[in-house]
Amino acid sequence: MGLGVVTGDRNAFFAGLRKNMQNSPEGKSKRIDNPMEGLFVQRQTTMDGRRALREQFIKEWTMLGGKAFSIKDGNELGQAIKQIIQERQLVKVMRWDDPELENLKLEEIFSDTKAHLLRWPLEKKYSDWIGKAAAMDAGIVWADSAIAETGTIVLPSSSAGKPASVCVLPLTLIAIFTTAQLVDGLADVMQMLKERYGTELPTTTTFISGPSRTTDIEMVLTIGVHGSRYVYALILDE
Repeated sequence: MGLGVVTGDRNAFFAGLRKNMQNSPEGKSKRIDNPMEGLFVQRQTTMDGRRALREQFIKEWTMLGGKAFSIKDGNELGQAIKQIIQERQLVKVMRWDDPELENLKLEEIFSDTKAHLLRWPLEKKYSDWIGKAAAMDAGIVWADSAIAETGTIVLPSSSAGKPASVCVLPLTLIAIFTTAQLVDGLADVMQMLKERYGTELPTTTTFISGPSRTTDIEMVLTIGVHGSRYVYALILDE
């Protein structure tokens, strides 16, 4: 194979690239404060409509390999969590530091089990967090929204107490949310993110549709490599 020959002025070439990146063909690009402005219109749904979305979400989530529970009250929530603990033989569980999870009094539920519930952060030093998180059997999170069309939960890491580490490192993930957080599709999620955060979006927003699936170059499917192998959705009545 022959060797290529560099021709022209190298400095002029990169100077031209920098200039073109700063300006559009018609001149300097106009600044857009909110690029999502006016793109989506949110459809209002009734409580019955959101329950219909719940059934659709459960169908899609289950087809993808996850498990879902419809929860009517605190007793059913406790039973579902204890069932998961027994099914997956959980011992060490961590949860987001989220006020919604605080209201559910999960510590009281875990007090009747052999599993231990810890709240994020697990360590004061950041360098010690990842190892601790990876050693957990399960993570519990509060989903900001859930897409019925694709069976997807949406988890913005909007604070230090809600990192993506809890979503993807443990072998088991338990996501809790209400029927009020169910939406039709991705457009509704984009509208929600726009209204809640504007142009100050969280650094990370994790979209999870069932267990993690990875296929290598030989098309061999492996579950749970880049995320949780077992995923549960607990959907609370409003």
